[in-house]
Amino acid sequence: MPPDHKPTIAVIVPTFNERGNPGPLVEQVSAALGGAPFRILFADDSTDDTTGEIESLARDNPAVSLNHSSSRRGLARAVVDALDGLTEDLVVVIDGDLQHPPNVVPHLVAALEAGADVVVASRYVQGGRELGLSGPWRRLVSRGSSRVARMVLPSARRTTDPLSGFFAFRRSILTGAPLQPVGFKILLEVLVRGRVRCVVDVPYTFDRRARATSKASALEGVRFLRHLLRLRGT
Repeated sequence: MPPDHKPTIAVIVPTFNERGNPGPLVEQVSAALGGAPFRILFADDSTDDTTGEIESLARDNPAVSLNHSSSRRGLARAVVDALDGLTEDLVVVIDGDLQHPPNVVPHLVAALEAGADVVVASRYVQGGRELGLSGPWRRLVSRGSSRVARMVLPSARRTTDPLSGFFAFRRSILTGAPLQPVGFKILLEVLVRGRVRCVVDVPYTFDRRARATSKASALEGVRFLRHLLRLRGT
């Protein structure tokens, strides 16, 4: 990347065993952002070949970098660790499983540039859809968890999709914020602990998973409830 094109957008991709997905994700994000100065930082906890794939991409593409941990941090903690040392003004968080369409990233960035502090890619605002949840039970749990979050946390009511893993924010709103994430719901942490004035929802379609497997589990559900209780006391 030329020295006079310093990245102003950082795209953080938390990954855990997403073999086969990093390459297509980098291609799609690069195509979506076009000539905008950006970099893609993988916050990786993988124990399979995913880490090697990312290292290969980073060797060939100066816009790609890797923050890897050999211990299981959890997706939210991985994102927070990746934030350390960032200099970019605008930060996008997108999952590494390709269920979040990269062509929505420019819309998130545009809303930040128009004045928003946080922009949430939402399944539940008009125009949004969720195709990627397998079966009515998963959809019920997802929607129910979002409702619980909005009931318990006033800050979560500022978006229709407070558990979205696809969002963007101004890095400055987290300066000095005591982030203490649990599990993989980092957006709640940003909404509650950040200096957030304006939140905007952008519709998107949560797509079906092409590779790898879902990381959702009963344990993650317990962590989510613990996280809610901790944030409620903030």
